[in-house]
Amino acid sequence: MASRDGESDSDSSDDDLYSSSVGSDINIDDSLDSFSSDTDEDDDPNSQSSLETFSSQISDSEGPGFWSSELHPLSVAPFSEETGPSHDSTPNDNILSYFFLMVSEVFFERVSNETNRYAAQEFEKRGHRDADWIDTSPQEIKTYFGLHILMGTNQLPSVDMYWSQNKFLGNQGFKDTMSRSRFRRLTEYLHLNDNTTQGPVGSPEYDCLHKIRLLIEMTRRNFQRYMMPGQCQSIDEGMIRYKGHYFAKQYTPCKPIKRGMKVWMRCEPNGYTNDYKIYLGKHDEMQGQSLGERVVKHLSKPLKWKGHHLFFDRYFTSIP
Repeated sequence: MASRDGESDSDSSDDDLYSSSVGSDINIDDSLDSFSSDTDEDDDPNSQSSLETFSSQISDSEGPGFWSSELHPLSVAPFSEETGPSHDSTPNDNILSYFFLMVSEVFFERVSNETNRYAAQEFEKRGHRDADWIDTSPQEIKTYFGLHILMGTNQLPSVDMYWSQNKFLGNQGFKDTMSRSRFRRLTEYLHLNDNTTQGPVGSPEYDCLHKIRLLIEMTRRNFQRYMMPGQCQSIDEGMIRYKGHYFAKQYTPCKPIKRGMKVWMRCEPNGYTNDYKIYLGKHDEMQGQSLGERVVKHLSKPLKWKGHHLFFDRYFTSIP
C-alpha cells in the first residue's frame, strides 16, 4: 500500500502487520476476477483431469470430425472429487463463527487502517483536522458493521431515528453502543481501499470496483476455500438490491429485485454461492453477444476436467 509522508513508525508497523497478515486471506489478485477471451486454451487437460479415459469425448469443437451424423453410446465420466464443507465449524457453533469464515477478522483491521488513512488524507487536503475525529480501531469497525446489520432487521425511515429521544422510536441498544455523532463520522470516512492505488481513468489499471475490491476478493476466496463444490453446479444471474447512484446499477422490471447490482453466480443446489462476478453493464469487459458463453467458461474454469455437471438456462447456452 502507498505510504503517507510523515507517518509515524507505529503507523508504518501497523500497515506492515495487516499487509502481511492479509497476504493469504484477502490478497488482491486481479487475475481471479478477469475473464479470458478463450478459457479452453490455457489449461493442460492432464494436469487435474479425472477424465483421462474419456479423451475421445473432449475433442475441440472446431477440430475435424467433431460433428457427425453417426450416433454412438455416451459414457458419463465418474465423479470422484471431494465435496462439502472444508472447515472445523459444527452446526452447534455460534453463527458468528460462520460469519467470520466468510468475512475474515483481518478484514476489519484492514478497514480500520484504510479509514484512518483516508481521514488523514482528507485533513491534509482541507488544511486542518476534524476536531471531532479520533482514529478508529478494528473492534469499533466491527461494531459499526454490526449496527448496519441490525438496521436491516429493525428498519426505520432515517438513521437518526435510532438515536431519537422518543422512547417509541429510539433504540436503546444503539445509544449504548455508539453515539450518533461517532456513527456519522465513521460513515463519512469509511474506506476499504487506498485511493492512491487506483489507476488513472481510462487506463487498463483503472478498476471500477476499486473501493470494494477488498471485500469482493476476500469473500470469493473464502466461499471457495470453505466449501468443496458438489457434482451439480448452477450458473445464473442474481441481483443485489441497491437504490443508490452507480453507473452499473441495472433495472430488470420482471425480477423480484428490480433495481440493483447484477451478479453472475455459480451455486450449489442448496443455494450456497461458490463463486461470483459483479456485472458492470456497458462498461463491463464481458459485454456483447458472447457474454453468456464467456460467463459460463469463466465461472466453471476451476471445475474443468473434474466431471462436474453444469446447469444453466438458455441465456447462457451456445454451441461453444
